[in-house]
Amino acid sequence: AAGLDNPALISVGKISRTFCTNHTQSEAMAEWALWQSFDFFKKGPEHRAQQAEADWNRLEMREMMGSRWLIVGFGSIGSAVGKRVQLLGGQADVVLLSVPLTDETAGMVDAEFLAAMRPDALLMNLGRGQLVDEAALVAALDAGRPAFASVDVTAEEPLPSDSPLWRHPKVAITPHNSAMTQATYIRADETFLDNLKRYLANEPLKHVVPRETFAD
Repeated sequence: AAGLDNPALISVGKISRTFCTNHTQSEAMAEWALWQSFDFFKKGPEHRAQQAEADWNRLEMREMMGSRWLIVGFGSIGSAVGKRVQLLGGQADVVLLSVPLTDETAGMVDAEFLAAMRPDALLMNLGRGQLVDEAALVAALDAGRPAFASVDVTAEEPLPSDSPLWRHPKVAITPHNSAMTQATYIRADETFLDNLKRYLANEPLKHVVPRETFAD
């Protein structure tokens, strides 16, 4: 898993002599971020709505080139996104959340945070749903700042059917599956086998989580 806020992982970590994590899902998650950002810049929601109505209306779109990105959390996921954006010439008007959920980051995207965003910006969340005050997000989107939000995670999962996020015209939702590709599973197996080889050879392990992470 990308984070260590899961109670099951915490319980395992507390009794483990050595706990190693896995960062291979970052490749698939970076592609999710590019997919959502391209869809936003090329007005995917508007084009799909027009197609459904057989409405031939030419829309002016934006280019990814020259855009500015703020990546909050530059670990394996954030850096994988940053590498791809640089290849596109991106600098953008996108705020990507890929920071872990901690006492300090919970609710960091509140009304004040959202009010500081550009009115034509995209907010994306690949971290944890609890990073975002969802009521404040809906209010901000209704007020026109930011322009759109793409989320792979929500505060409550599965997202309740009566959540306003499901039907909001300025929200795109995926069910916490941005990392779910066959290649992710293969890379995870390769990570484990590499660490097993290192363990048997008494060599340093990769991606070791410090024991203090699991302290009460």
